[in-house]
Amino acid sequence: SMMLLRALGYFFQEALTSLWRSLLVNAVSIGTIAVSLFVHGAFLTVAGNLGDVVERWTEKVQVIVYLEDGIEYRDRASLENRLAEDPAVESIDSVSREEALERFRALFRDLSSLPDDLGENPFPASLEVNLRADHQSPAEVERLAREFAEVPGVQEIQYDLLWIERLATGVRLLRGVGAFLGGILVLAGIFTISNVIRLTVYAREDELDIMRLVGATRAYVKGPFVVEGMIQGGLGGLVAAGLLWLALRWLASDLSSSEMLGHSAFVLPSPIAVALVVGGMVVGVVGSLVSLRRVRV
Repeated sequence: SMMLLRALGYFFQEALTSLWRSLLVNAVSIGTIAVSLFVHGAFLTVAGNLGDVVERWTEKVQVIVYLEDGIEYRDRASLENRLAEDPAVESIDSVSREEALERFRALFRDLSSLPDDLGENPFPASLEVNLRADHQSPAEVERLAREFAEVPGVQEIQYDLLWIERLATGVRLLRGVGAFLGGILVLAGIFTISNVIRLTVYAREDELDIMRLVGATRAYVKGPFVVEGMIQGGLGGLVAAGLLWLALRWLASDLSSSEMLGHSAFVLPSPIAVALVVGGMVVGVVGSLVSLRRVRV
């Protein structure tokens, strides 16, 4: 074990010396990996957070029944009773015109003065109908909307299931695009590290010849190059995680008033940050092994 520790110490010392010796070339290599992992991580984070938002919105599928301004008490009571008796309905929340106005002001703070500019409250009263978990299919939602559309006192019926489904499809597409683009860029990172390591091997050819002559094993000769690739990749992953964290912080400050998305949408999940660093190290090791197969070491 002491020999192993001594070998590892030698690998790291040689790798750090080599990195310092060709600082500019290695900085380009680290930058390439950082960009590729940043793009990959950004797609993963955005898709993951949007997926959480979609999940949160689909937990309670709602049908919103907007009421006419002059609806009679008898018609409203009849409508509420009919809705309550429907097998698809779990609960009904009544929202007054004033509550609707307050919600608008809370969600869209920049437009909060709009109702005052109009001179009146433009929002109708409504009934928010929450559906049971086993009655949330598009067909069930459309059936409910169709049945109650012509009831006296009903102005309009809206339901959000279809656009939530479209958003969920968009999230899946985003994940696919992210994986594709990230994959291409990761290959570019492997190619870059591979070439940088190959240049380093060529630059140290005489030194490596001497090592082989004095009986150094292949693993002992190759070790520093593999560690060098791993350090480059790890640094690239760290830079990518830092850039992603900064980008999300900037987004959070820019869209901090958005209650629709929630603040969790602008946080870098720890597993993704760790995955970027570990992924960078793996890319570095693979890149160095690819270059070492191509040259005589």
